[in-house]
Amino acid sequence: MTDPRDLALQASCPVLAAPRFGPLPDMVNGQRVIVAANGVFVQVRLDWLDCVQRLAPPLGVPLPFGALQERLQFSFGVLPIRLIEDFIAAGRQGLPNEVAGVLVYQRRTRSLRLALCAPLAASPGRIAYRRPVLQEGETVAVDLHTHGCDRPFWSAEDDRDDQGIQVAGVFGGLHRSVPQAEFRLVLNGCYRALPHPWPRGAQAQMTETVAVRTAVPPSRLRRMLARWTPGGWPWNT
Repeated sequence: MTDPRDLALQASCPVLAAPRFGPLPDMVNGQRVIVAANGVFVQVRLDWLDCVQRLAPPLGVPLPFGALQERLQFSFGVLPIRLIEDFIAAGRQGLPNEVAGVLVYQRRTRSLRLALCAPLAASPGRIAYRRPVLQEGETVAVDLHTHGCDRPFWSAEDDRDDQGIQVAGVFGGLHRSVPQAEFRLVLNGCYRALPHPWPRGAQAQMTETVAVRTAVPPSRLRRMLARWTPGGWPWNT
């Protein structure tokens, strides 16, 4: 490899074979593709994230490489429900229009804070917004928006926008006592659905409507989590 453009590309996203007998080499912040005996994987490391996710199944030929297991680790531990509840409350305040916000990771404290996004234009079906200004050592880890009273789903516009590396979440049915949600891990246009405490099945069992400014009491939320999440979720209640 002699062309400097190829060298630059390889430096930004190296490709290596999974060791069969030893550990993976350490890596700094960035991403790399790993060819393993059980598939092709991408490893991403950021201030707030260390994950290994499969991109493709085994190649169909025996390879003398090691095997990898997927993993997902957040530097802040688990996603805090308290901040998500605050965002849900803000979404209800904004009904019937959509609302957007982000969870910002601070490298020094290894913690998250909620920041609402200033709307440039908002309606029940769309929102254009400006993200908040970040301070030194801060990174957006989680991107959130609402669909008001509509169901949560990933639109074609969401797929076009979600091209970086982040966790993304969308909430719908905010006029009901239990909202619905969809969460996913975004890795440069690849998406992996994430479990969360607001499954769609909950909506069918909790059909009563509530005032749009009423949030679910924390004690009630904990009871619902215990009922619908027998295996537990990667969330901090």
